[in-house]
Amino acid sequence: MKQNKYVWLFGENESRTCNNNSYYFWNHIVLRKDSIEKYFILENNKLNKETVNKMPKEKQKYIVWKNSIKHYLLYQKADMFWVSLSYKDISPSKTLWKKIEPKVLKPIIYLQHGTIAMKRLGYTGKSYNNNMFRFMIYNPKILKQYEIENDFKNYQLYYAAFHPRYKELLIREEAYKKVKQKKQILWFLTWREYLGDNKQTQKLINNIKYIVNNSKFNQFLQENNYQFKICLHQFFDKEILNTISSKKRENIQFVYSKDTDVMDELVKSDVLITDYSSVGFDFTFLNKPVILYQPDLESYMKNRSFYCSIEEMKNYAIKTSKELVDTIILNDYKINPFFKERLPENIDYEFIKQGKHIEKIYEDIKQTQENKITFIGYNFYGIGGTVSATKALAEALLEKGYLVELLSLKKTKSKSSIPHGLNIKALYIAGSKRKKELIKRIFRTNIWYSYLKYDKNKKNLIPYTGFALRYKLNHIRSNTVVSTRETLHLFLKEAKSKFIKNKLYFFHTDAKVLKESFPNLMENLQKVTLENALFVTKSNQEDYQKIYQYNNYQNSIVIGNTIESKMSVPLEKIVKVDKPKKKCHGIILTRISTDRKQDIQNIIEFGKYLKEKKKNNIIIHLYGKGDYLEEFQNLIEQNQISYYIRYEGAVTNPQSKILENDFVLDLSNNQSFGMIYLEAIFNGKMVFCKKNVGSLETLKELPECYFENYEQLVKKIENVKNITKQELENNYKTLYQKYSRDSVANKFITLI
Repeated sequence: MKQNKYVWLFGENESRTCNNNSYYFWNHIVLRKDSIEKYFILENNKLNKETVNKMPKEKQKYIVWKNSIKHYLLYQKADMFWVSLSYKDISPSKTLWKKIEPKVLKPIIYLQHGTIAMKRLGYTGKSYNNNMFRFMIYNPKILKQYEIENDFKNYQLYYAAFHPRYKELLIREEAYKKVKQKKQILWFLTWREYLGDNKQTQKLINNIKYIVNNSKFNQFLQENNYQFKICLHQFFDKEILNTISSKKRENIQFVYSKDTDVMDELVKSDVLITDYSSVGFDFTFLNKPVILYQPDLESYMKNRSFYCSIEEMKNYAIKTSKELVDTIILNDYKINPFFKERLPENIDYEFIKQGKHIEKIYEDIKQTQENKITFIGYNFYGIGGTVSATKALAEALLEKGYLVELLSLKKTKSKSSIPHGLNIKALYIAGSKRKKELIKRIFRTNIWYSYLKYDKNKKNLIPYTGFALRYKLNHIRSNTVVSTRETLHLFLKEAKSKFIKNKLYFFHTDAKVLKESFPNLMENLQKVTLENALFVTKSNQEDYQKIYQYNNYQNSIVIGNTIESKMSVPLEKIVKVDKPKKKCHGIILTRISTDRKQDIQNIIEFGKYLKEKKKNNIIIHLYGKGDYLEEFQNLIEQNQISYYIRYEGAVTNPQSKILENDFVLDLSNNQSFGMIYLEAIFNGKMVFCKKNVGSLETLKELPECYFENYEQLVKKIENVKNITKQELENNYKTLYQKYSRDSVANKFITLI
């Protein structure tokens, strides 16, 4: 593998075959001179060896035998996986004698092996450890339904129109037309979950017996020179059908799909009979008639659900074996509308035969690969303003088609959600007892921390993270890398990877607390010139200049802030506060730490005010954690204000708590970035705060949010029930233009 190339791995059917979408996609692009090396993973079996030996030598170089050392190494180094059935199409299954099942840590392009229309699939947008980057859809009618019912985001679903294998299908059909002799009817029987020693199975067997033993049907086949081939799913138990298939019939043949080339059978056949298989789409694509024969619909549905309605299927299907025999003998069949209506209206067969439909997918994903964006941060598995803002921006970029990765110094146990299809990995897993993680702790020397020695949270890391981050950035294959923590800026500045074209440095930390958070860091930042500096607010950028005389960057942009999409509600779902409620419940989200002593004191003072004025109709629920928690709880007890100020602990899902309350309150003297204000407004709640740097920048167009004293604040809280839905919607719209994920993403994109 060349270090200056991306690596794509292709595979299908657990690497057993090379006759489906993954193979024909790979075969079309493998020798393309570009920035990507493309390998196909194959099991070392007789059939595959024969196929590989027939390949040109140039292509054989990119065949990798499953479970070889090369396979294992490529699996670790690959940038993207392309599969037809599952990730097992490309993953190693053993090392020497030991079975393994490695986790999926790379983006997956799921090419599929069929067209979704009938049988419901179990895949979701979070499948494969949230690495389902693109899921190919070949039926335009299913797009929205699949998005809703299988929990996919729209950006994950790629309407490909035509299967990659359709190029080969057309080539074979054209070749077969020149030599065609005997006519053929193909019956393709798919798998049933109920198959076994039961009445349903026996009933199915009886249906098959009726057809193959029917004298009129056999006479028809003989007189019209028809071959009747019954192709069984590879999981069919041979013993189940042994009493039928063992009897030799001149014009009837039984085969298993794993032992035959289904594409060859499709082009050889004049009529297709199928039940619940998507092979009907392939046959209809060739403008050939399909008979839908579903004798066991009720039994089948006990184990499977459908995307289409039962009524629709019944309109296009027949149910009895007698009907099937009569339909074939009378030639009473045509292009089946069920399949035809789900294919594109106009099909350019020459376009497909040239593989241009493959080209389109290839060019789209190639461009995505070459423009990959990586965010590096402290702990993207946790919670907090920077984490939420980064994930929100990442999701906005995913929506715009980008391939995005989060690279975290560490991983902690957390219920924090990750946007669909967002690739995330950590340099080490905190608290893990796995051998791999324990070995990382061998790096004991502080020198391995490198620039992390300036981080106040150094104690929560291990020295290995500094070494690993430096190595990762020197070998990373990303076009754009963004540092989201000030101590990481120096690592990114020194990164030597030739793939990095854009280096972006996000200043999330308030300039006023930079020295406390990152001791001695500024002295080192002042020695280098950064390429692109990103600031959340203009005021914070100005504070860096005032306090440290810092402007060591070539370009800068005030990008604004945003919140994770899952922490906001759509505009149309905003609900005003219910009037009948007698008490007003508010929420405070804050860090309870020593650097916020004054903010904590403000909360205590407000609680004392409520107690003094006997405002028993106002209750404040406070969520947060920090090193000042014990002192804070003592202050609540000492002042006997636990009725008014109720500490509820830490929170992993702040949105749910915001929605439970009537308003959001901020009693701090300075919220530098105003994240809490956005969380309130984008969840349809009113927020009340002091006029400070963050609030003035975020809420200057919403003056009704400000209070000057506690008396005014109480009046605003008591009036919260009278705030109309229209007012809440207007607040939402006012901030949306400036702080929506889309708006922030557009500003970000101008730098890359």
